[in-house]
Amino acid sequence: MKSQSKFSHVPNFTDYMKITVGIVIDFFKGDLKNKKILDLPAGNGLVSNELTRLNADVISADINEQYPHYVQTNMENLLPFSDEEFDAVICLEGIEHTMRPEALFSELARVLKKGGLLIISTPNVQNFYSRYQLLCTGYLYQFDPFDKIILKPNEVRDKGHISPVFYTQLRYYSELHNLKTLKPTGGRLKRIIALPLFLPFIFIGLWWSIRDWQKTSQQKDKIEIIRHLFSIRMLFSRSMIFKAKKNQ
Repeated sequence: MKSQSKFSHVPNFTDYMKITVGIVIDFFKGDLKNKKILDLPAGNGLVSNELTRLNADVISADINEQYPHYVQTNMENLLPFSDEEFDAVICLEGIEHTMRPEALFSELARVLKKGGLLIISTPNVQNFYSRYQLLCTGYLYQFDPFDKIILKPNEVRDKGHISPVFYTQLRYYSELHNLKTLKPTGGRLKRIIALPLFLPFIFIGLWWSIRDWQKTSQQKDKIEIIRHLFSIRMLFSRSMIFKAKKNQ
């Protein structure tokens, strides 16, 4: 039986980390000096270290004790930060580890300044590979039920991937908490070689989505949802990188 560590870490600087840093740089037009950024969960500090190197004021927070300067933070609880404290808030591969994703989103939005940037990355359960696995197995890619740990009372540890989160959920949370959704992107593409096989389903899905929009909304701004859902990155990337800006 494979043993599990108490807290999960990504050992290398991944594609979604690199993309996230690039998004932050572009958002602030290359000038990160005096920009206060929250990195939660910080993991082993790879993103925090890179943003610090770029002169940002980074607060690394995590439930683990990787480094003594980390702010010990349980994402299931209220965050130990003030309202509108950060110019940017980054939550990479964390929200799917929580029991109540919307509650965490609410806290991330609370501590973000008006005009600030929120970035959330999570396993892309809407890519076609994940949809195929759900069809065949009954569970989504990266959310198999065989390694989940039931925590004992007052036990603190990583629960693993327990809450799949969809783009449409995050967009709803954004509107609920006064954020404007930006165009999402994603990490490396998975099984894009199978694109010819999936093309009929993509065209059917596109037609189906437009039909639903016509039946239920017809608001022109809602067409953006379809454009986002049917982008190549949303259809095939392993990780979804969701972006939103807090309204003034």
